[in-house]
Amino acid sequence: MANSSPVATVFVDFKSAFDQLWFEGCLGKLIRLGIPHAYVNWIHARLTGRKATIKVQGKRSRWIEINRGGPQGSSLTPSLFITYHSDMTDYIPGAMSFFFSDDLAAVLAGQIGIRFTDQCIDLERRLQSFLDQLEFDSILFVQPINYTKTQAMFLARAIVYPNPMTQVHCGDHKIEWISSFKYLGYWLTTKLGWGNILAKIRITVRQKTALVNSFKISGASSPNYDEHFSPRSCCHISRGYLEFSRY
Repeated sequence: MANSSPVATVFVDFKSAFDQLWFEGCLGKLIRLGIPHAYVNWIHARLTGRKATIKVQGKRSRWIEINRGGPQGSSLTPSLFITYHSDMTDYIPGAMSFFFSDDLAAVLAGQIGIRFTDQCIDLERRLQSFLDQLEFDSILFVQPINYTKTQAMFLARAIVYPNPMTQVHCGDHKIEWISSFKYLGYWLTTKLGWGNILAKIRITVRQKTALVNSFKISGASSPNYDEHFSPRSCCHISRGYLEFSRY
């Protein structure tokens, strides 16, 4: 965007990410990464041989063998998921991909030195190519995509955006264009400005202030209310958001 080039960002959501972990593929990936066989054998024993049953109104179903997905509530499952998909971004061309746990954000920038219209056409072509490759990789890794929650955002310094926005598809599913998205706890907009974030911070501060004031009026607050909750503490709340946003 610093070069006035349009940018497209795709936010990919994987369907039941940790519950879709493919055992054979994951264990094979660990071996290729050079993980000692003793650890791989322990992980194999931890993943396989598990069974589950469903109990509804006192009636229990038969035991079902679990052939996919990691143990719930275990730190092992997200670690295996991240390791298993650590090289997925290497197979997706033409995009800067950012993987955080089961969230994937892929950024594609337009070419420099050509007209804005040509930049948008080229970006559309590369975006569709990216989605086609993503669909192929999701099948290859046995990791289905949640198409309803997979969305795209068009970012540009231009005043006028393409109208109508181009239609892109992932498989047979149309990808929705959005104007704002909450990513890793922070709201992103098409202009990447601070206005939306500051508005959310003001709302949060007002809600917390109103809540504490209601406690004070009802007599349920601490005698040290004025000492522990003051305008300075509100500044600390806001500063926490802004300090993290710099990175």
